[in-house]
Amino acid sequence: MPRSRAPSEPRLEGRLRRLRTAGHRITAQRKAVLRALAGMGCACGAEDIHARARRIYPRLGLVTVYRTLGALVREGLAQTVQLDDGRIRYELRDDGRHHHHLVCLSCGAIARLETCAVGPLQQAGRRRGFTVTAHRLELFGYCGDCRSLEREAR
Repeated sequence: MPRSRAPSEPRLEGRLRRLRTAGHRITAQRKAVLRALAGMGCACGAEDIHARARRIYPRLGLVTVYRTLGALVREGLAQTVQLDDGRIRYELRDDGRHHHHLVCLSCGAIARLETCAVGPLQQAGRRRGFTVTAHRLELFGYCGDCRSLEREAR
């Protein structure tokens, strides 16, 4: 499960302003989804976001969550993360900064990896006349907890 973090009010207000400027109405439901997503960390499923947002707005429907997530992605405020399990996950974008993910193959935990080592690959692409516009990197393996459990089982 992604790590929880406290949402920053000025950043939330800035994101709401961007939505409003793009022509979206700012409703209590949208605020609840944005607040839930901001508090959840990285790579969260729509159902998890829905469950957390319902603590803020109990009558929130899952369809509204999907529509709001779609609007956030279209406006560049959030992005989708697709891993090998076929589920689409969502996370807020960090104002031009990006990160990658460590994914545990045993328990499914997803950890944020702030380091980016893709620069040399992008340079190699440029030398071949290729313009890189974006990239994503997920590393798959086993988290420390799962490795510890495996050692204990032996």
